[in-house]
Amino acid sequence: MLSFRTDGPVLDPREFTGELAKAKPAVANTNELTTDTLAIGDKMPDGTVYAGISPETNKPMYATPADAPLLMGFDKAKEYAAELDAHGHRDWRVPTKAELNVLFNNRVAIGGFSSIGSRPAGWYWSSSQDDTWSAWDQRFSDGARCGLWKDGHCSLRCVR
Repeated sequence: MLSFRTDGPVLDPREFTGELAKAKPAVANTNELTTDTLAIGDKMPDGTVYAGISPETNKPMYATPADAPLLMGFDKAKEYAAELDAHGHRDWRVPTKAELNVLFNNRVAIGGFSSIGSRPAGWYWSSSQDDTWSAWDQRFSDGARCGLWKDGHCSLRCVR
């Protein structure tokens, strides 16, 4: 079962956070992109956002510019990410627990995260299972992490 976000639609990340921060221009030449020339939060020409280095792969990690439009359970989040065809890419996934923490630490530069603190909208799924019945999620108001029953509902930000 899906539930609608309680904090409004997710369209422009600046509108979602209520902050009208200065928008960064998209990086112009992808042939010159390296982790030395990219800054966390840079918008790529394809519309994705550079989120930092994945602690799992030690490679650049890119995020969708906004959250998934619905709150969802763990299995639905994995299904949503696997089926997502956005910004010219089909290799989206739910971030691992460590990658989710990178998103949390870089949330201001990346933008658009819900940080209202109350469950479920202010909490985000990771793909890391806590046990058979629960998976790790993280609250973006303060970084708290816990295992949540997989049928609970959280926000989702996909990465690749």
